[in-house]
Amino acid sequence: MDEIDLIILKKLNENSRLTIRELARITNISVSATHKRIKNLEDSGNISGYIARPSAIALKYLWVMIFGTSNAKSMDAISKEIGQHENIIFIAITGGKFLLISGYLRDITELQDYSSYVSKTAQLSEPTIAIYDVSYRTVPEPLSSIDFKILKTLNKDARKSITDIADDVGVSTKTIRKRLDHMIENNLANFSIQITPHMDSFVTIFHLFLKEGANIKSTLEYLREKYSKNLFYCLSFSNIHNLIQLNVWTENPQNAQKIEERLQTEGFKDIIPHIVLSVQWYDCWIDKLLRTK
Repeated sequence: MDEIDLIILKKLNENSRLTIRELARITNISVSATHKRIKNLEDSGNISGYIARPSAIALKYLWVMIFGTSNAKSMDAISKEIGQHENIIFIAITGGKFLLISGYLRDITELQDYSSYVSKTAQLSEPTIAIYDVSYRTVPEPLSSIDFKILKTLNKDARKSITDIADDVGVSTKTIRKRLDHMIENNLANFSIQITPHMDSFVTIFHLFLKEGANIKSTLEYLREKYSKNLFYCLSFSNIHNLIQLNVWTENPQNAQKIEERLQTEGFKDIIPHIVLSVQWYDCWIDKLLRTK
């Protein structure tokens, strides 16, 4: 894993339907070199899937993270058990038996039962429940029946060709292109990747706590620019206004430590690093919904 691999991962996570030629232009390397890098990322397991789902804007669902230290003996066993719940999309296991459990909720009414189940089953002594800050907005039109059929065939194979999609859905390639463009332009669908860090990469999730009065919007912009070389995610939460989650990739632990040292000079109230040991991905209710379309 190097900087170019990270750029490819980030761009594919933003839109996993980007062509190899488009990625080559972004990374400023040849098409053949880009293809080889993607293949290596797949073979190493860093990319474990190409996923398509309706977005939070389209279905108005909540993206919730529950995290904390577990008292369970086996983190893998706990992950597999919790992963059967219909809301779970992924679970990250980090050092110190710390779990980050991510899920999609249909609406806020599911939050209490869901958080109680996760906290109890994962044996989290002091769980934090954080709702990711998603910019909801009115869209020109909802997802159509054809859109759902397109997302159904792309659900586990988001890079499928236009021709193959048209064959699966039973409409013209022109219609497929039009509907895909509409979904992408209006953020009605997520075309992303499942990322599973392996031995050639080192992932650290930093929880950054802001001092009182700090502007979270400008802090997010600053962090995204300053740490762009290693940054994968930089997210905030609608219900915890002083917390930022910073996900960084480095080639080794030493470089992650250097980033932590730099963050310590940025004036945060507290910085808590979590070294990712493994990530497990699961089907959720949205995947089951698509199978009914």
